[in-house]
Amino acid sequence: MVEDLSKILNSMEVGTDRICAIILSLQSFSRLDESEVKIVDIHEGIESTLLILQNKLREKPEEKTIQIIKNYDSLPKV
Repeated sequence: MVEDLSKILNSMEVGTDRICAIILSLQSFSRLDESEVKIVDIHEGIESTLLILQNKLREKPEEKTIQIIKNYDSLPKV
């Protein structure tokens, strides 16, 4: 029983961390309609998009999956 509780708590912590990351990504996207032009990091935008799509990209036995290979070059903010 104690072992199960530890696994459940760990799973809850991982889930909470993931929810926080998704919320931050969505907040970033919600600011896209601001009229003020801002300098942004392209890599952050890509990472936010991948985080939001993470569930769709996961392996599912009944479906073909998409493998994402990240090989970012050094880019200036634009």
